[in-house]
Amino acid sequence: MSLNASVQFHMRFVKEKHKELIESLNDLVTHLVGEKIEQKKSKAEIALSKSNDLKASISQQDTPEWLPALINALNHFKTGTWNQSNLINHLINNQKLIKEHVWVFDNPSQQAFDFDAIFQHYKSESRLSELFGEIISILEKIQSSGEVDSVSMMSALGKVIATLKQNKDGSYFSINSAWSFLISFLKNYMWTELSKIPVLGTAMEALEKTIKETNEEMYKVHNSVQESMKEIVEREVKGLENRSSFAFVSYDKTGLQLQQSAPRSEIDANV
Repeated sequence: MSLNASVQFHMRFVKEKHKELIESLNDLVTHLVGEKIEQKKSKAEIALSKSNDLKASISQQDTPEWLPALINALNHFKTGTWNQSNLINHLINNQKLIKEHVWVFDNPSQQAFDFDAIFQHYKSESRLSELFGEIISILEKIQSSGEVDSVSMMSALGKVIATLKQNKDGSYFSINSAWSFLISFLKNYMWTELSKIPVLGTAMEALEKTIKETNEEMYKVHNSVQESMKEIVEREVKGLENRSSFAFVSYDKTGLQLQQSAPRSEIDANV
């Protein structure tokens, strides 16, 4: 893939996110004039998510003024600061800018390599969002089970859950940091402590299975990102074309291990 092809890939990616946002806003307007409050909130959440996805795929320099304004408006509606009339007025006043925006980026020869855009592309084709959601759900069930009587453990669980929710749909750095934080917490604290509670056996088994599946998916996504960016950079940056030693930070799925010392079962997961 040439640099020009890489830029075109990014352009297609941004346009796709823009199209998804417009579709979500059309859907939102349809429901805002309806009767069902929960659907209005749900459609606004989707539009907010699509807005943030688009914002995350472009640089600050390339961000049109209407995008952060739209995100603010949707946040106002989400928090109750605005009612539906306020939001409808904002959408009507800005719909032309939003729908007719033409994306123009810098000279392709000066275009930066957008690692996060490539990552988001491969992530969207993976099961990572689904699997992170499952992990969060299992941890929330453990937290609300009533079986954990340690205040410090409950506090730590809350911090882990909040961190996963905040970062699971974030940037390359965010999702990797959240994953490393989770694994570190499991290895160094939670796994041993919670495995001592027999009632949580089923939940811990489900968590172990999901962690393994997520690790495999993380490995696949990292490999795809690395191969794609390695090919682009080595072909386009003079002096790196034939250097096989050039490589991005890799993901070693064998570098993380969960070990359970409690007698319930033995765990030696390659995560």
